[in-house]
Amino acid sequence: MLFFICIHSIDAFLAPMLISEGMQPEVVGMIMGASGLATLFIRFPIGILSDVVKSRKIFIQVSLLLPMVTWPIAYLEPTAVTLYLAKAADGFTAATWVLYNILFIRYFDKKDAPAAVALLALAGPLGVFLGNCIGGALIHFFDKNIGYFVSSVSALLALILTFRIKEFHDAARAPTLKACIKSAKRQLADPSVWFIGLLATIVILVPFATRDTLTPIYAQQLGAKAGILTLLSNIHLIFYALAIAMCSSVFYKRLGLVNTAVIGIILQVISSIGIPFTSNMYLIYFLQAMAGFSFGMAFAVFMSLSVVNTVEDEQSTRMGLFQTIYSVGMFVGPVAMGLMLQHINLSSGYLMIGVLCVIAAFLTPMAARSVEQRQIKAAQKNLPNVSSAQEYANKTSQ
Repeated sequence: MLFFICIHSIDAFLAPMLISEGMQPEVVGMIMGASGLATLFIRFPIGILSDVVKSRKIFIQVSLLLPMVTWPIAYLEPTAVTLYLAKAADGFTAATWVLYNILFIRYFDKKDAPAAVALLALAGPLGVFLGNCIGGALIHFFDKNIGYFVSSVSALLALILTFRIKEFHDAARAPTLKACIKSAKRQLADPSVWFIGLLATIVILVPFATRDTLTPIYAQQLGAKAGILTLLSNIHLIFYALAIAMCSSVFYKRLGLVNTAVIGIILQVISSIGIPFTSNMYLIYFLQAMAGFSFGMAFAVFMSLSVVNTVEDEQSTRMGLFQTIYSVGMFVGPVAMGLMLQHINLSSGYLMIGVLCVIAAFLTPMAARSVEQRQIKAAQKNLPNVSSAQEYANKTSQ
């Protein structure tokens, strides 16, 4: 949770704050997308290196040092450059999320890995919720830039706690760099992870483009202050957390993975295109709640599908590749919305997101089938009978 407070505590306030100070929307979009760009280049290499070193803790510790340094600099000298570097530092820290995932799922049986990933995802909305509350209170009652220190303090606390981590699950002999590169090539050549990653890119683009960029700006245009911006972000997070919590226990069992994702994406379409056509803040609250819930439904499915039937030694690499792919959405979302806000209008950004979500809804069943085919091929290596392999794959998918 401290990790998520660190990398997201300022996001609900930064874009409207910079716009009100006269910064161009396209520059604001670049700053908001800096974390996604940094994550894009760092996540996959970290997954490979951690497999070689067999120590996730050291990478987590180094990454937490960056926001401890960059955000105080941005506070002392708040320019476009220092803010861009601070958000890029958040992205470098965010890239280590794959390591948190791998450390966590080692506490569960392999068959429970998808549910474990969904469970750990609860740390995200809870952490950002706390970060929003703390940051919003500081900005409301004190200087607006004081919220920058929330990231630094939470990073420091998280760093202290990392010394309690015991990596006893990584006692096996570390593979060679050559073996890890071979594993990486295997994952890169797997079309299923690219397909799932592409759809996850669209799904994660939505909150980064709306919740963190367009919606706070639109709410500020309607007269919203720091408290309302905090409430808007936290409504999204509360319902996101609720959806995540219900995925493994309710939606997966009753709807299945594919239907859960499709319904979630359809709800994303409704929540996205509805906001710019109303000025009623209560209706915006409702649409924001729908946006959070739908994002939780859809994204949890793609996170779960990404680790299905992956051998333990390649989990870091595969998860790193998957998270690298969807990092494109974290970068493109804010940048594209900044450009559209600058050169067209706010409503066009929401409509573009709605169109992308419709495409994702149609492609989701195809992505699930690609994972199933991968499971069948993997099962056939161990089970000579084709029907047995099909049955095994179906059970794993369920």
